[in-house]
Amino acid sequence: MLVMLELCIRLKKEHPLTSTTRRSFEDLDVNYFWRWSSYSDYIKCLVTMTTVIAALTYLLVDNSSYIELIGTLSLCTESTLALPQLLQNYSTGTTQGMSVKMVMLWFLGDSFKTLYFVVRDAPLQFLMCGSIQTLVDILILYQVVSYKGKEREK
Repeated sequence: MLVMLELCIRLKKEHPLTSTTRRSFEDLDVNYFWRWSSYSDYIKCLVTMTTVIAALTYLLVDNSSYIELIGTLSLCTESTLALPQLLQNYSTGTTQGMSVKMVMLWFLGDSFKTLYFVVRDAPLQFLMCGSIQTLVDILILYQVVSYKGKEREK
């Protein structure tokens, strides 16, 4: 992922329509979070976040509430990974270029994972996040079917 990120930043710099305003991690401007000008800014952010989380986890490893919190946040983050794709499809009114096979595999994997959580009587947050993932997959599949062969009016 870091190699892909570096490639995207390099290509963006070479693109003639790119803004010349330099954005930096040190600016701490939430409007430009994760839209920085330099690859090193992304590395600084990742190192900072990793260091802070590692230090907190080291200090709070015996605190069950903290462990539950980071576990739940991790599950919620994973459950919304396909959400940007769903929103992008909606805003453009097309799923052109998407692999239907890939979305079907997402759906199958998330469905089986959620079923596993039910059968194994996993904690509620696992079932909820698995259900969210499956729902997003279904909505993307719906978009594939409903947008097929037409562009939505803007």
